[in-house]
Amino acid sequence: YLRFYGVNNDQTTIHSFVTTTHQQLRNLKDTLQEQSNRVLDADDKYLNLLGFNNEPRIYPKDIWSNTSLPIVVSYVMEGQESQAVGLINNFARILPNNTILIYNLGLGNYGLKTLYNYCNHSRCQVITYSLTEYPSHVEDEDSHAFRPLIIQDALQKAGAILFVECDRRLNKHVTTSTVLNLYDYVVGNSGIMTWPLPSKNAVSSRTHKKMFEYFHTDADNFLFLEMVSADSLLIVNTKDIHHNVMLPWVQCALIQNCIHPIGAQSAGCRFNKKPQYRYSGCHSYDASALNIVLGIKFKFDNTKYTYQYIDEMFRTVDLRKAVAELQGLEQNATSDGKMFIESST
Repeated sequence: YLRFYGVNNDQTTIHSFVTTTHQQLRNLKDTLQEQSNRVLDADDKYLNLLGFNNEPRIYPKDIWSNTSLPIVVSYVMEGQESQAVGLINNFARILPNNTILIYNLGLGNYGLKTLYNYCNHSRCQVITYSLTEYPSHVEDEDSHAFRPLIIQDALQKAGAILFVECDRRLNKHVTTSTVLNLYDYVVGNSGIMTWPLPSKNAVSSRTHKKMFEYFHTDADNFLFLEMVSADSLLIVNTKDIHHNVMLPWVQCALIQNCIHPIGAQSAGCRFNKKPQYRYSGCHSYDASALNIVLGIKFKFDNTKYTYQYIDEMFRTVDLRKAVAELQGLEQNATSDGKMFIESST
């Protein structure tokens, strides 16, 4: 008679192989489905609020004519009124004919009153900006998803802006001509100027891989492209910039899984990994999205949109110093008022 050995083992092996194959096919299907869902399809109702419509305002036809351009734009959050006042005094001294717009994203009554003491005239305006009209993730301070929205709002209003974080100041060597000559250069060339990060990290090292998929590109394309900051930007609202830079940047900001992919975080950077262009575990959210957009738009040539001069235009002021400077301003104002009253009696 015949004896068969290993039939059960073979059946187990075949069953295991079939099960594994089915699981791999399901995983592939889920992956393909997930990737197909990664498209920049932000809701039109949000895009319309920001000027992305059939008849957008475009430079040079649609600009603010009652001010020199670019206008200066920043935003302020709870407890940052001293930073905003410092910025206003610094920029108004160097750019007296350029309007300053400060977006209020949550100052309390005291902070707002303080800000109005220094910014309540034709050359300085406070805009209380509500983020509740947008998806809830936009309010997240870590992702800065609100930053592209503020920039776009100001850009489509005025036509050309110099955006800076409220802790930035122009350095002492910077003059009116320095800024206006740079603005003229940007108008005549790419339409946007950014400033490099001192660390000179590659875009791939500070950007979660899933973000690249929304832009139909690969992290490998950004291995040798230096990251630029989103803290300071000089932008002109040309047709090209409107459609090919601001639109995709804003769309990503409005889609939670684009601006903040699952697993992304801003802490725990490991820049000592070799090679250094590998993902550090640290994601830069809106700055990462901007760098992808600019890389694609300018065919990975960052000289077309990066500040190339040796002299630093900006310096950063910490909050304690800004608070001390504001206290000094208010004490001087009180002393001057007291002297005026005494001299009048």
